[in-house]
Amino acid sequence: MMKPDYIDHSVYPDRAELLDLKQEFLDDVDRSDYVDRICGAWDFGVPPEPETFELFRQWKDVFDRFPLLHSPAYHAFRTIFRWEQLPRQGGTFIQLTHTPFDAAEGRTDPCEDRV
Repeated sequence: MMKPDYIDHSVYPDRAELLDLKQEFLDDVDRSDYVDRICGAWDFGVPPEPETFELFRQWKDVFDRFPLLHSPAYHAFRTIFRWEQLPRQGGTFIQLTHTPFDAAEGRTDPCEDRV
């Protein structure tokens, strides 16, 4: 009997039905969604459980097929597993509320480079 995939249900607040029903992933699309959610959580300071590392170690094909080039956590997984590195995409996850308004008015924050 094959051990079901370990699923950290805390990354599915929008999919309550998964808490009771889903015990394993059916396809690579489900797996890629899970990778995205786990990486997103880790990018904002919530590290994965040890079981998640063991699960992801087996999912190189998912990481290759659905790259998250903007995610530091995605690149950390690739480094930890000693997989080849992919190019990183720059950018930020958080945009300050005033930034688009300042840009629309042609203003810039003189201290923005210090943040």
